[in-house]
Amino acid sequence: MPRAKEHAQESSAFPVGSSMADTKQVSVAVASDDADAEEQIRCFVGLGAGIAKDVRRRWPLYVDDWKVGMSVGVHIFAPATYIFFASVLPALAFGEQFRDETLGLFSIPHILCATAIAGVLQSVFGGQPLLIVGVAEPIVLVYYYIFKYCESTDAIGVELFRPFCAWVLILTALMHFILALVNASEYIHAFTRFSGETFGTLIALLFFQAAVKGLKQEFEEPHDAPIGYRTVNGVWSVFLALALVLLAVFLMGARSWHVGTRTLRNFVADYGATIAVVIITGVSYAVSAPSDASWSIPTRVECVQIYDKTVTGTWKTASSLGDVPGAQVGVAIVPALIITVLFFFDHNVSAQLAQTEDFDLKKPPAYHYDFMLQGVNTLLLGLLGLPPTNGVLPQAPMHTRSLMGVGRDRSDKDASSVVLEQRVSNFIQSSLIAVMLFASPLVKLLPRAVLWGYFIFMAIESFPGNQFIHRVVLFVTDLTSFRAGETQPAYVELVPKEDTYKFTLVQLFALGSVYAVTWAGVYGIAFPLLIMALVPLRQYGLIKMFPASSLRHLDSAEDVEEVFEEEGRGVEHRNDALSKQASELGGAGAFVQTMHPVPEGEMKRQKQAAAAEK
Repeated sequence: MPRAKEHAQESSAFPVGSSMADTKQVSVAVASDDADAEEQIRCFVGLGAGIAKDVRRRWPLYVDDWKVGMSVGVHIFAPATYIFFASVLPALAFGEQFRDETLGLFSIPHILCATAIAGVLQSVFGGQPLLIVGVAEPIVLVYYYIFKYCESTDAIGVELFRPFCAWVLILTALMHFILALVNASEYIHAFTRFSGETFGTLIALLFFQAAVKGLKQEFEEPHDAPIGYRTVNGVWSVFLALALVLLAVFLMGARSWHVGTRTLRNFVADYGATIAVVIITGVSYAVSAPSDASWSIPTRVECVQIYDKTVTGTWKTASSLGDVPGAQVGVAIVPALIITVLFFFDHNVSAQLAQTEDFDLKKPPAYHYDFMLQGVNTLLLGLLGLPPTNGVLPQAPMHTRSLMGVGRDRSDKDASSVVLEQRVSNFIQSSLIAVMLFASPLVKLLPRAVLWGYFIFMAIESFPGNQFIHRVVLFVTDLTSFRAGETQPAYVELVPKEDTYKFTLVQLFALGSVYAVTWAGVYGIAFPLLIMALVPLRQYGLIKMFPASSLRHLDSAEDVEEVFEEEGRGVEHRNDALSKQASELGGAGAFVQTMHPVPEGEMKRQKQAAAAEK
């Protein structure tokens, strides 16, 4: 995808400590790709052309990706540990879900292993190292339906569940390779805010659902405890989960505190989620079961050792591929197709949201190459008998956001908005996840409530920057209540209110439809197809329902400055007209326009439209 402002102020993309020679080298390397940026890659034309282009653009920057990450020293550990917890806690929760839904055939070690392998591959060999990969909630749903199919099919049964899944992933990988070779990721231009943010909100909704389901289950645990103790366990778990959410949000806002030194406030903000997990885990021991009980309150994470037979048996999956009947290998094409559709959307959207225009990244994307690598990763995990991974939400954009201002003076607004584009943080967090494979005694200290609370926290963390959520909030928002200087998206001023509301209602209906399908029993496995249907709905349906100008502002990844620049109006000209526009509008209008002044040409068009209405 083209980046507006991609090559502007290259030197600002590098942290203090990078040499001028390094900066110049990367600036030249990126600038040399301008010709490549003009090269038009088309779907189904030029086999592997997209992959070749991505390699040409990213390879000259490979060494710099490591040097930049190392140049900030210990500061890189803040985003690394932040995204480590954002990855490992869901992995633990998904492991608990897998254990319950596959009769222990998949559990926490399998999820940790798959996440670590995929993360190292992406950080070392990936085209876009900012992309975070892992097991996602949608694949938990898909595997649940696959397990139910195997369990009810005599030709497979529970015994051949893992080999059958391996065949599914082998076929999925083959489909990935085909799509990557025919440049299918070029179609990502059709993945607009409408589809991307609807999917991102679905993921947040699934996180909330998993948290509620998990907390509800706490009222039924421990199974061998008297009912009174189960109630205590449930109430205590709800308290711990909510306490974790509130504490993490509070600590991560430490930079706005007036207490403590700036260094202390920055440390607390950087490690807020980590600190919250440690504190709440400690607090959880304030309530416990009787000393002679065989169960615990609150219930804690169950994690088998890496050398347990339920784990070591996984590595022999490839040798059992021949045990799956040929007819069932043919059946495996169906879930393989569904997973391919899911990953094509999920992986590309995660990559897209990790490098949106809002982050103003300087280095180019690598959608085609990364999707090919996703195929390699899927094939490897399938042969190892592990569940597949892909780009995940909201961790991918959370990672990029956490890298803003790393190694810089955060009191400098310009410096604090610069993203540190490197490979080190992703490599560190993936390595830490691998270490967790040998830390099962430590994992068992965690109350399950922490996992459910962290799900809620991650869902909340995905909201910033999501204009869909912003528009939903506008339903109950008085625009005149905004303070002067408050930043709002361009559509707040440029799109008629009725179009904004109608567009949001359509998006809510789309979200509700996809979410409803996930509850449709065995047919719920088809929900990725409905997710993909959001793209043609936007391309061919919404253009008939809304004016082009409204769609442009409601469903654009551009920021307001770029919108005005494309209209032939520079940002300087727009700001110069601020005082004049505010005085002409007066009252509440001046309040809103001060937030995002419009160029004189737009102002004139608005006045003419108002006069025509009168």
